[in-house]
Amino acid sequence: MRVPDDMSDEEAKQKQDSLSSYAEKNGFHLAAVYYEYVPGAQFAFTELVAAVRHAEAKHVIVSSYRELALNRSLQDAMLTHLSYATGGAEVISLDDGS
Repeated sequence: MRVPDDMSDEEAKQKQDSLSSYAEKNGFHLAAVYYEYVPGAQFAFTELVAAVRHAEAKHVIVSSYRELALNRSLQDAMLTHLSYATGGAEVISLDDGS
């Protein structure tokens, strides 16, 4: 979850609550939420990939693909990397209802 400087604590909590609510309603266990505070950084993404691989998780929930990157090409590359590195984990975006 990207947390820009101008995001209030309340907005961040609402995003996290949305992820938690979706997980609960759809039979998933929300194990962790990863926060990225530095624009353009991928530290949280790297931690996420390692955790998904370690837990052999099959799903990752994001509020939007824009949480991965603003650029669509970079989003696609990150989704491909996540899938390859984790043996096929599926990313579910709340924005597109998948």
